[in-house]
Amino acid sequence: AVMLGALLSGPLAAQTPAAASPPPTIEVTGVGEATVTPDRALVYIGVQTKGRTAALAGAENARLATAVLDAVRRAGIAREQIGTMNYNVNPSYRHYPDGRKPELTGYDATNTVRVEVRSLDLVGKVIDASLGAGANNISGMSFYASQLDATRREALGAATAGARASAEGIAKAAGGSLGSLVSVTSQMNDGPRNMVMQSMAMRGKAADEATPVVAPTEQTVSANVIGRWQFNPAPR
Repeated sequence: AVMLGALLSGPLAAQTPAAASPPPTIEVTGVGEATVTPDRALVYIGVQTKGRTAALAGAENARLATAVLDAVRRAGIAREQIGTMNYNVNPSYRHYPDGRKPELTGYDATNTVRVEVRSLDLVGKVIDASLGAGANNISGMSFYASQLDATRREALGAATAGARASAEGIAKAAGGSLGSLVSVTSQMNDGPRNMVMQSMAMRGKAADEATPVVAPTEQTVSANVIGRWQFNPAPR
């Protein structure tokens, strides 16, 4: 889809004589769009553990996290596609409604990793493998397109072609022709990321029950192009 706007400036637009008037120009705004279907996913997997001491909570978390990462790799994910998002150990308190001082009850350790899945067919397998190995929180997924740069170029091409075609039409309607390009600017909008936020914490599912995965929707990329061309008036 292409949307267009135009502005004719210079002596033809304003008939005020000037000793050194700049040549007239035509400025046009074009908007182009292109769509792409996401083919990759980012899955956020968490391991949360508790312990009487920080060391115990951290040790149990490390044990489970190692098992989860091994399971994810066995599901077909390379080591370089896995990265730690955050790791922290915090004290846990019991709070009393009567205003008594909170009581330390232990420590909570949390480890969240981001897994890049380069084939959407593997998303459910990765989630199932991680939950089976001890993960207790799948905080969400986001889908993205590996060919986004090509889609951006397509949108830019559509916006630029539309802007030039409109400028040529304006020049012809004004009784002249389109001259050289004076300037051009562009702006991209990749559209919203396909986000699937879902909590699968401590989910009790049968071993043979596959995790349902929401299919990604098409991503629309738009481009704005503002072009300015010289306008060549018809000879008098």
